[in-house]
Amino acid sequence: MNIFKLLGKVLAIPVIAALASIPFFNQAHAQKSKDTLRFGLYQPIKMLDRIFDPHPETNLTAPAVYDNLLFYDAEKRVFKPQLATSWKRIDATTMEFKLRQGVKFHDGSDFDADDVVYMAKFVTDPKVKFRFKGSRFGWIKSVEKIDKYKVRFKSKGPYPAILSRLATVFPIYPSDFHGSLKVKSTFGRTPVGTGPYKVTKVDPNQGIFFERNDNYYKGASKPAGIVKNLIARPIADKQTQIAQLMSGGLDIMYNVPKDQGENLETHPDFGISVTPTVSFVYVLFDSADRSGIGVFKDKRVRQAVLHTIDRKALVKALVPKALQNAPLQQAICNSWHTGCVSSVKAPTHDLAKAKKLLANAGHPNGFEVEITTWGPSRLPAQAVAGQLRKVGIKAKIDSLTVGGFVKKRAKGKVQMFVSLWDNGGAAPDVDTTAGFFFMKGSRNYMGDTALIKAHKAGRASYDIKKREVVYRAAFDRVTKEAYMMPLIPLPVVLAHHKSVRVHGGHKNPEGFELNRVSWK
Repeated sequence: MNIFKLLGKVLAIPVIAALASIPFFNQAHAQKSKDTLRFGLYQPIKMLDRIFDPHPETNLTAPAVYDNLLFYDAEKRVFKPQLATSWKRIDATTMEFKLRQGVKFHDGSDFDADDVVYMAKFVTDPKVKFRFKGSRFGWIKSVEKIDKYKVRFKSKGPYPAILSRLATVFPIYPSDFHGSLKVKSTFGRTPVGTGPYKVTKVDPNQGIFFERNDNYYKGASKPAGIVKNLIARPIADKQTQIAQLMSGGLDIMYNVPKDQGENLETHPDFGISVTPTVSFVYVLFDSADRSGIGVFKDKRVRQAVLHTIDRKALVKALVPKALQNAPLQQAICNSWHTGCVSSVKAPTHDLAKAKKLLANAGHPNGFEVEITTWGPSRLPAQAVAGQLRKVGIKAKIDSLTVGGFVKKRAKGKVQMFVSLWDNGGAAPDVDTTAGFFFMKGSRNYMGDTALIKAHKAGRASYDIKKREVVYRAAFDRVTKEAYMMPLIPLPVVLAHHKSVRVHGGHKNPEGFELNRVSWK
């Protein structure tokens, strides 16, 4: 098929015109010969730091650079050794970890217990401010150095998700280098870790440049890097990313829109893969009335909106055909996660019931509302806004960058969300979901004390059956009160040049991992 004919199907005319100055497919082959793989990032690049910049793009790039104490095998669903070689529980609030010897950071310094203790003190220091501090690290009471390669974590109480946290959101930074920085948030501009890739440059305009760590330590459960060089380029617009992919400027692209993925699939120079993930798009109301909109304090209004939304129609329009027959998600957690249980089904599409509820609530002609969204949830947000017009609700869309979204949410300015959730980058325990939505703080738009208590209760026992009783009641309450509802699954549609092989074995919400791609 002629490339311009295909571009006419998947790209806007202005983008096609822009391609006139870009060399075509020979670029991809040249990059393979240089062993350099390029991919795009949708959000602006400031740094590579899971502490100070924890957004989805960081969840994709950071694991290639930083290691955790443990590694979670998503296929076998077990924790494996990484920077820690073994661990044991001492008592209800103490766990001991034996650390791996002979590991070096990318700057040549040695990894040992001092780095683990340093990180624990840093993330729990009251003077250090960053997002997710309480939910991710608030459980830590102290970390004690037993000897050079042994530490003990003490939690403030029983904490069943400790292994999940240490395997996903507790990266180990070099204490000497990180500790020497006057402004700690600058660390991500020259990041140093122990992972399969080291970073050679972070540039807001050019991107992040990675080089394979050929001295990656033996015995790691995380796979070593395969491709020699990686470049993550900041390209916010999907149409531009597709143009770059087709012209040889990129080798791989994730979050490809459904229709464009189907068109790209017909071209012999590209491969398309559709992978289920734990991610999903949800709708959430300002039930606590932090924004002052008022209407969502009334449960009947929330129910009316949920009954207006036709989830099956959204799936048909936005989800790849291969996954359209999967059962609709009923609770606000993915069943893959430990502790995700529920028994109450989500509201079904029923316009007559929706109109009656609105009339009973004093809004027979609907009302005006602003839907705040970002990233891959933009198209679902637009579709929801269109459906709401059927009952007189006039919704406008405020589509933001992830940074703008976070700031607006923190200020209490969001009236209605259509956003996405991946359990903190596919963390294995549902404690992450409970903490994100129920914990008291800037992310909580429900204002339900019963759910705040449920979050704490779910952390109070190591008995999974007892935890499931707590979580079942909590997730069922969310559904009964119509606080929020899952809309559609968010599978990854991945497009790549035919010379690229994408390896599985993970649950990364972006559909690939930097150390699990290679050339054919």
